[in-house]
Formats: sequence, structure tokens, C-alpha cells
Amino acid sequence: MTSRAQRLALAVAIIGLAAGGAGAVPLPAQTGPGLTVELRCAEAARCAGGRFAVAVFREGGGFPDADRAAASRTVRPEGVVTRLVFADLPPGRYAVAAFHDADENGRLTLWPIGLPREPYGFSNDARGRFGPPGFDSAAFTLGPGGARQTLTLR
Repeated sequence: MTSRAQRLALAVAIIGLAAGGAGAVPLPAQTGPGLTVELRCAEAARCAGGRFAVAVFREGGGFPDADRAAASRTVRPEGVVTRLVFADLPPGRYAVAAFHDADENGRLTLWPIGLPREPYGFSNDARGRFGPPGFDSAAFTLGPGGARQTLTLR
């Protein structure tokens, strides 16, 4: 059986792969103002430099399997709060996963024991008990008027 730390590390590492956007699931044209994601760090000093990798998953889209992300992007930190907008998303249920790629190696860096070394987080600030949270814990509704999610990276 896989340990909690190993499953969490694997899921968050998969999220890192999503930042490249490979294999993203195509979606129909957007009909609203989109999704605004705000990234905050629990410890601001830990999120200086590097890049944030953010992946958005649509309901039924294999959260958090990077190959099934509806959209993904990497951005440089902009200070205490970093905002980005995914304008191409149609209304529906979504979940977001993100991490801070401090060393810019394109993946989540782990400690030798398999725990994430870089801050990570999920929409609704969802936390899993034995690995990443399930889609329903991190899910929110993106309506025609758009949505905003704030993720605290820990």
C-alpha cells in the first residue's frame, strides 16, 4: 500500500507536469468572463522567485491527472498575491491545483522521504487526508458571470 506522503507527492508532481499543457482536454468556446485564480503563500518568503504552475480541471476530467487538465499555465510571482485569469473556460464545475516551482525544474521537488519540498495548494483550500483532496472537495462552479478562487500554497 502506498503511504499518504507518497500519494500526495505523486499527485502534486502530476500537477507540475500539467503546467506544460500537454494533453489538455479541449473545451468549447468560453461564454463568460472566465476564472480568476489568486495565489497566496502561507509563508511569503517561500514563494519568492521561480514560477507558479496552475492546472484547471473540469468535472469528470481526471483531477489531478495532468494529462486531463482543461487548462494550465505558469506565471512568475507578482508579490504577496499573484492573479491570473483563465478566460477560455465555459461554465461548469471545476477544481484548481497549483504549486510553486521555486527551482524552475518543471516539476514539484520532493524531500528524500517523498514529501513536497515546494508549496502547493488546491481550490477551496481543500486538503486530502491521505493524499490530494478529491475533486468534490476542491470543486466550485464557474457560472456565466465567472468565478474567483483563492489558493493558499502551503
